[in-house]
Amino acid sequence: MSSQEPKKNVPIYFYYLTIAKQKDSSDSSTYDIQQIVDAFSKLLPYITEKGLNDRKKDIISSEKVVWLDSYEDLKNGNYNIIFKSAKYNHVRNEIDTETMTELGTRKRKQDGDEEKTHLCIRYNAGEYRFLAVHESNHYGITLHCIVDYLNTQFISYNEDTNDEYHYSISYEIMPGEDFLSSIKKAKTMSVLKLVVSKEDIKDDFLMFAGRTEAEIDDEVEICLKRPKGAKRFPDNLIQAYFDNSQDKANGKIKKITIKGTNTAGQFEVDTELMKMKHYLSVAAETVTNEVNSFDFFLKAQEFIEETRNKT
Repeated sequence: MSSQEPKKNVPIYFYYLTIAKQKDSSDSSTYDIQQIVDAFSKLLPYITEKGLNDRKKDIISSEKVVWLDSYEDLKNGNYNIIFKSAKYNHVRNEIDTETMTELGTRKRKQDGDEEKTHLCIRYNAGEYRFLAVHESNHYGITLHCIVDYLNTQFISYNEDTNDEYHYSISYEIMPGEDFLSSIKKAKTMSVLKLVVSKEDIKDDFLMFAGRTEAEIDDEVEICLKRPKGAKRFPDNLIQAYFDNSQDKANGKIKKITIKGTNTAGQFEVDTELMKMKHYLSVAAETVTNEVNSFDFFLKAQEFIEETRNKT
């Protein structure tokens, strides 16, 4: 690659992916990771063989359509995957920022800009789950959206094939600095906030708040008072909230934030920022400034190998 090609720093986050299989009570077979790998390896071509209209999923809440664009099966549970998305219902007056010439509204409501989101999935022999490296693209899609999309496709896959099992994907954050260890260093705690979905807040609570459901954001922040006379929130309470936030299947808590003081002074920590985060310097496309897919997967693999060699 030419050294003159534009570069961009791309944030990546690390997660663990688990693929579960559901079976009848009479089925005594054990969990076989190779069977899971085979099923996922069949799912990807099953999706891409569909036309785009059948492949897309409409995320109405965020006014985006999402689809699996392409993938590379590196074998043995390792995959490079590109998802695409497009936001609709976003029509604005356009202007040439160099000449300040007004261009009018050239988009229709159904028109959207394609955005790529890259995902590396890697498997280490002897483990029961996968490592996922997700490109964090503000205009792209989250890992939660990707997992939801793949689970929807797994349902269709099961209906259209003779596979006797139902599969479902879940994920959990690979932490950078351990959340619980960091707050154990706290001398005092002044704030404990929980973020939950508004769907988990009862209708009568919204009524008391004097707001209709439409007026409440999708996520609601709950601020808890510290016990009277205490300098910290109880460790067992924080542990219970943390365990709930890590349960992606049944947990209600999306994020925990704690503010207080430690030996260095004021501090603030939350579970979202505890995700393992890294930046890759990746070549960018000349016109669109999008991540160059080949270079992204190359740099991501180099970093994965470097990380594994340290452990």
